[in-house]
Amino acid sequence: MPAAVNHDEKREAIARIAADLIAQHGLDAATIRQVAATAGYSTTVVTHYFASKRAMLLAAYRHAAESTQRRFDALAADCSSDPLSRLEILLPIDEEGRRAWRVYLQYWPLADHDDELAAEQRWWSSNGLSLIRAALWQACPELEDIDGKATIALSAMLGIAIQATFDPDGWPPNRQRETWKTHCRLLLARR
Repeated sequence: MPAAVNHDEKREAIARIAADLIAQHGLDAATIRQVAATAGYSTTVVTHYFASKRAMLLAAYRHAAESTQRRFDALAADCSSDPLSRLEILLPIDEEGRRAWRVYLQYWPLADHDDELAAEQRWWSSNGLSLIRAALWQACPELEDIDGKATIALSAMLGIAIQATFDPDGWPPNRQRETWKTHCRLLLARR
């Protein structure tokens, strides 16, 4: 009798492999053939889970975003950590964060011409804004214009992440953290 296959796990494993290939070599490297070869599957197995390369690429993007969300959730569960410092996990401060940002950035040009992918990116951006808004509120419940300041913080985070992704030597983890903390202090400063 053949072993039972967990289809959700196999689908997730294929998406993870596609995301890894994208992070290492760009979107063009994540072909159905290359993903299958890397996974040790036939192309038929990959196409059983993803009807097209586009569907596989969308799953790879979601995998990267959901992995980051899980990392944040695990850190946020530790109530003793500073709410604004825990947002650092969203930056490319470690290999997993760098991998995620290399994946995200590959999709930005595509979203300009792909409504579904643009909607996906808008959703994750809105999610990030919600995480920042909640952290600002936890850090300073009486803060005025939390929505506006969360938008500024998200912009700062994106700027730090983009620079750190393209210039990892110039933007090591300690510089990312310090720059993020400086932005947070400015946002929380009373006028």
